[in-house]
Amino acid sequence: MKPVLMRHVEAYSESFKSWKNEKPYRHNPWHYHPECEITFIIKGSGILFIGDRVLNYSENELVLIGPNLPHEWRSNIKEDPDNYSQSIAVHFKPGSLGNDFYKIPEMQPINLLLEQSVRGIAIQSNPVKETVKNKLIQLIETQGVERISLLLSILSSITRTDKISFLSSTSFVDSIQNDHDHRINKVYKYVMTNFKNQLSIDQIAAEISMTPTSFCRFFRKRINKSFVQYVNEIRIGYACKLLYEDKFSISQVAFESGFDNLSNFNKQFKKIKQVTPSQFILQISKKSD
Repeated sequence: MKPVLMRHVEAYSESFKSWKNEKPYRHNPWHYHPECEITFIIKGSGILFIGDRVLNYSENELVLIGPNLPHEWRSNIKEDPDNYSQSIAVHFKPGSLGNDFYKIPEMQPINLLLEQSVRGIAIQSNPVKETVKNKLIQLIETQGVERISLLLSILSSITRTDKISFLSSTSFVDSIQNDHDHRINKVYKYVMTNFKNQLSIDQIAAEISMTPTSFCRFFRKRINKSFVQYVNEIRIGYACKLLYEDKFSISQVAFESGFDNLSNFNKQFKKIKQVTPSQFILQISKKSD
């Protein structure tokens, strides 16, 4: 399944959205959105697919996910009315307060945090997690300008610890996340929607009204890698998700991820992940034991 574009901040009455999830089974499709996401897991456990990584999550997990980073939350318990999955989430657009707001000196720590969030961040400090959880609960009931103040306070709390871990590899996430050029954003959305199909440079160049030669030069200059390399990284990230789910053979995963032959899939997988698909399966099997 291709990652779905989800938009969470639409109402004119609010600049960002916060809410509490309480369901027997949490499962969003593999998706991305232009907003940053802060999620705190109150109760439950499961698997987080994010970028090209597959991770286990459990209670007291606090995660910050940057704009346009594909991810999927999937809880372990499907049908158990006595064991609900509970979480609190907030979605906000980084530029909603103005493109220059985070550049003022007082906002530099938060600005750095948002830049780092493109890889996804897990906060590991228990005192910070407890503080943020309480503020997230308060945020749901807060209205007016106090909501803005409280959101900034939440972000500020997260900046006060260096006990963090990045959730997606640097090879998966690149400068496309922070590029405000509408042409790059259009390329990004087109690739995320069509990476399972055969993509040609002529085709994508036409999407942004460029010649193939100009597009290749433009893309490499902005992203510091070739278009083919970028598409391969997106496809391998999706392949990792499929391998973890263990529903398809390696050859089926290759074709489901957009590769037209198994040999090229194996070559690109080893190049990007530093292990073969078979070795990757062994690694995730050991983690599950």
